Amino acid sequence: MIKLICNPLLAPFLTVSFLLLCGIIGIACSPTDVGGFYENDGGLETITYAGYAVGFVTAVLFCKDYIKTSKQTSYGLFLFLWLTALLREMGAQHWLTSTDTTAIKLRFFTNPNNPLSEKIVAGTLVLLVVGIIIKLLIEYTPKIIRGFFQLNPLYWTICTFGTIGLVSKFMDRFPSNYYKATGEYLDALTNAWFKLFEEGGEATLPLLFALGFIQFHFLYRQQIKQQK
Repeated sequence: MIKLICNPLLAPFLTVSFLLLCGIIGIACSPTDVGGFYENDGGLETITYAGYAVGFVTAVLFCKDYIKTSKQTSYGLFLFLWLTALLREMGAQHWLTSTDTTAIKLRFFTNPNNPLSEKIVAGTLVLLVVGIIIKLLIEYTPKIIRGFFQLNPLYWTICTFGTIGLVSKFMDRFPSNYYKATGEYLDALTNAWFKLFEEGGEATLPLLFALGFIQFHFLYRQQIKQQK
């Protein structure tokens, strides 16, 4: 089991398998409209929240690997990012504004009709999250690059996490960018499939988060045994 979990191909395999499963379920839900699966209160939303629960339980279960070590600060930052991602999934970006649809897009800050107090609160939170991400990238990017080419399973999981996050963002923005570029909307079915794989990709992120903690635990324990 440990050998399987520490296989560098596990994260990409599970991600691709999950996305294929989303497609199969989408087709099974309705051949002409897959939207019901990914809409609010749909099956994919339930899976996503379950993934966040698994990620949190896993992080707490293996907290001893980080507490009172040099990785304690990073552990706290990862949990903070987990919380912000969960709040975003729950729609916290809408709670931060009383006059706009979302408080984390540029148009919110450039709109003079939005209250200054809301801009300050939202801007502070955005800068905090961005600052944490930049700090972690500066600290871990060299390790990720080396680990990727050394076939380290943890860093392959991290790379899969980053890749699927970027792909999901592309899937999210493509329909609107297509309209801006061509003046035409995608047909309803194509748009629904873009949405399905965007939401499906985002649903894998908390599961990859949990897998990373599990892999680190086993790799860390192996390292300790080798040092004894």
